Amino acid sequence: MTAFAALDAELALWAEAGRRASFWWRDDDAGADSPALARLLALAERHAAPLALAVIPLRLEKPATARIEATRHVTVLQHGLRHENRAGAGAKKREFPARLPLDAMLAELDHGRALLDSAFDGRALPVLVPPWNRLAPALIPALASTGLHGLSSYGPRSSTQAAPGVRQVNCHVDPIDWRGTRGFIGEPNTVNLVCAHLAARRTGAADADEPTGLLSHHSTHDEACWMFFDQILHRLTHHAAACLMAPARLFPGAAIER
Repeated sequence: MTAFAALDAELALWAEAGRRASFWWRDDDAGADSPALARLLALAERHAAPLALAVIPLRLEKPATARIEATRHVTVLQHGLRHENRAGAGAKKREFPARLPLDAMLAELDHGRALLDSAFDGRALPVLVPPWNRLAPALIPALASTGLHGLSSYGPRSSTQAAPGVRQVNCHVDPIDWRGTRGFIGEPNTVNLVCAHLAARRTGAADADEPTGLLSHHSTHDEACWMFFDQILHRLTHHAAACLMAPARLFPGAAIER
């Protein structure tokens, strides 16, 4: 059985149960204008695939802003402020670690939010994607005070609400070998991650209502990784038992005005 045949088999089980498997697509580390960003946006356009683009506010370049603005199907999320590791020696990477003052972190997030609001004329969705998918736990209940009403990290969520007024929708499929080659883990391994999360949702081992999140990093993709996303987006946008969801549908509370 080929890798994508395994995905088709899993989706067939959803169809047999009279269910439709929901998915969403998030890409991290956007900001610089580059051929990789252009290729990512063209990929979203070609498949009419909703894309949640996590943008680093202080790294956003004007040509990239114009390119993003000109692309349909793209929704901007907030990817920290600088995407700098401040966790300290020996600790897992975080831009917002517990050792920093809470008020200072909130001020930085508010600054980042304002930068994106200005760049995208208020159309950026107020959802935080913390760099490295980690942040100080004490920061989460305070996110809504900065106008951030959504949170997206990595791994199955434990609740639909990360905190009062903060909806959580995570990603579950990362095709990059960050601890090893920093390259594509391969089509079979990536499809296995997709099928594992789908099966957990289908059987009740994971939140059935949390869409299976595909995570890309356009600046690190090799040709095999680009080909994988081209193939899976084609399948998900054409399969009767699959639905690729727009970010605005996933974070309805994020429409709250600041």
